[in-house]
Amino acid sequence: MKRMKKVTKVGRQFLYGMVAAVFLTGSIGFTSFASGVERTAEIAEEGIEVLEATIVDEINLPSGTNPYTMLANCIISVTGDDEGMHIGISSGVVGTGSVVGVKDIKVQKKNWLGIWSTVAVCSGGESYNCGTMGINILYANAERGATYRILCVHYGDVDGYTETENNSGAFVFDF
Repeated sequence: MKRMKKVTKVGRQFLYGMVAAVFLTGSIGFTSFASGVERTAEIAEEGIEVLEATIVDEINLPSGTNPYTMLANCIISVTGDDEGMHIGISSGVVGTGSVVGVKDIKVQKKNWLGIWSTVAVCSGGESYNCGTMGINILYANAERGATYRILCVHYGDVDGYTETENNSGAFVFDF
């Protein structure tokens, strides 16, 4: 009986510690990012790195890309070298779009509790009167062996504006 009380007390202390940790970290995962210079400054003050995208017009999408609406698939690719994590995001439309773009890009890292936190953001970019486009981003502060995911929204306008959210899925950065 004494042992059962001891285990219960330890379990209760562990649970109290976990609840305290949740309250101290705040509402992780419920951050939204607005466009604009003033919001970019706020994000930088919060410790989230702001990245710049390089726009690439009229890229060649890989074969097997199947459009399911007027938007073609959004392809998120990640490579790495001594400079850091290189993120490439490509998008396209069926036909020619008055605008094709990628926006609201978030680089998220998974912590030891399994919670995703945003470590870097990028506003993205867009191209006009084209069928495909892409952006290239460098995240120089990527940690080897850490688990990441990339979130973004790709969009286009061919006789009507459409946008879709995309998620790279979890991957370990070990390049």
